[in-house]
Amino acid sequence: MKYVDIRFNEKEISCIRDMIGTILIKYKCDPFEYSTAVYGIVGIYTDKASYTFTNLIQTMDYYGANEDVAVFRVDKCSALEIKSFITGNTMIEVPVNKIIKEVDIINEHQKVFEHGNQAYDIWLTRGIVFKFEDSTELSLEKNIWFSEMITVDKGEQLLSRFTPVEEFAEDWEGDFCGKCTREVVKIF
Repeated sequence: MKYVDIRFNEKEISCIRDMIGTILIKYKCDPFEYSTAVYGIVGIYTDKASYTFTNLIQTMDYYGANEDVAVFRVDKCSALEIKSFITGNTMIEVPVNKIIKEVDIINEHQKVFEHGNQAYDIWLTRGIVFKFEDSTELSLEKNIWFSEMITVDKGEQLLSRFTPVEEFAEDWEGDFCGKCTREVVKIF
């Protein structure tokens, strides 16, 4: 059985812990065109530091073949490092100005079975939900495995708007089947 773990690591979780209690001043991303999905990067600016949330391609074993797989990451950075990955594109800045009360990290546990035997055990970070003192939220969700897009959403109870885990089970054929569950890691 092949085991893969591409969840946020300890350094990334530490970055998220550092955000608790700070003011999320704004986020910065490419302009929204047909949806609120943006290409590859969202910048988060707090009153203490700046962070990049990226969803970039890495080549890895993806269920039996080397594939380009988008991996969701977070890193502390200087404000000047937050730039569009699209040459000539000017990012938009969306003011938030709210205290981060809690952050939920949304992880998925994907299992693939071949002939009834588990062949793959995959853990990945699907997204993150910032929760503010006024009960509103901001979420960033990585799209499907080969897409570098990140969906940005604002509102309340945003986890309910994430892509349903049942979609993972729908695309398997023949001797293969997949199962997917989610866990929410609360940072406060």
